[in-house]
Amino acid sequence: MLRTVARVEQRPWLLLGLVFAITCLFGFVLQAAGSAWLRLNADPIATHYRTTLSYTSALIGDAILIPLVNVFIVSQLALWRRRPRGAEIAGAALGGAVITAAVHLYQAANALLNWTMTQPYRWSGLGYEHAAFMFAEISLVLFFWGQVAMVARETPRAILSHRIVFVALCGLAFLRLVFADYGYFN
Repeated sequence: MLRTVARVEQRPWLLLGLVFAITCLFGFVLQAAGSAWLRLNADPIATHYRTTLSYTSALIGDAILIPLVNVFIVSQLALWRRRPRGAEIAGAALGGAVITAAVHLYQAANALLNWTMTQPYRWSGLGYEHAAFMFAEISLVLFFWGQVAMVARETPRAILSHRIVFVALCGLAFLRLVFADYGYFN
């Protein structure tokens, strides 16, 4: 473990590459592979419902924007080297859980069916994987913005960073894609 940490500290690009790759794997590749496999096998789920490969927010957002957001977040947090308290981490995780649950309950209550939820309140296995990824991602983003607020309070000039701007811009672009995919921008 210590050798891995030493390698990453000597090669920050390695850490950022791993963050990008792992985010892309869990945020897009698993869903896209499941979608492709179902289509290849002519599964009724893939023919009756929208799958990952039919969402612009997945093709651009999950595959590119979210991994980039995580790279910018991790690089900024590494630069600050701030040691968070347990309450900061727990608060972000609680916020991530509440938002994830609210989004999924909204999806179910409004019958926004797709291949991860073929009936209201009934998610598929990949639906649960997506929910777990969504929880982790939202928790990380909330943690990051909490850290931005803490650093701004301690040293206001430290938040003047292009990374923070990129996190905000990529996040807004992703939300725009999601809302467009669900028909909120016509």
